[in-house]
Amino acid sequence: MTFMLILGAAAGLYLIWLLFRLAALALPLGTGIALAFELLDRGYGIGAALAMAFLAGILLHLAGRHLYAHGGSTLLRACVAMLFLLPAGVAGYYGMTGIVRLFATEGMLVAILPMLAAVVAAVAAVRGLNGSSVDAIGVGDRERDDRAPAIPASASPASDRL
Repeated sequence: MTFMLILGAAAGLYLIWLLFRLAALALPLGTGIALAFELLDRGYGIGAALAMAFLAGILLHLAGRHLYAHGGSTLLRACVAMLFLLPAGVAGYYGMTGIVRLFATEGMLVAILPMLAAVVAAVAAVRGLNGSSVDAIGVGDRERDDRAPAIPASASPASDRL
């Protein structure tokens, strides 16, 4: 019985992590779904509609990442970030609202937790635009340490004695 409780808690935490991870893809996913329904409405087959929706979602995500990473102006980067963070925030809000309503119907947690989830999902979406989340927070910059300049081997004191 205890093992099942631990396993259930781990599965629940994994689903919450998955909610935030997938909320970052809300704009490409929503665009792909809308395109698929539009193509189905115009008489295209299911295979063609799904293929075009998948392609459109991937292209939108890659274009957003490219514009955010290589956009020249701060205004362009801010606009691209807003395009991705607003749908992610809405997805995070309603996803957490569904999870919280499983356990409580009213109270302060029903109001606060979805708002926090919206902010976390929006931040995760913007961090995802930078590539990997590790690159977005600056971890891994140990190779480019500007505190101590590199000393060439020929200028070191040990090479003078040889």
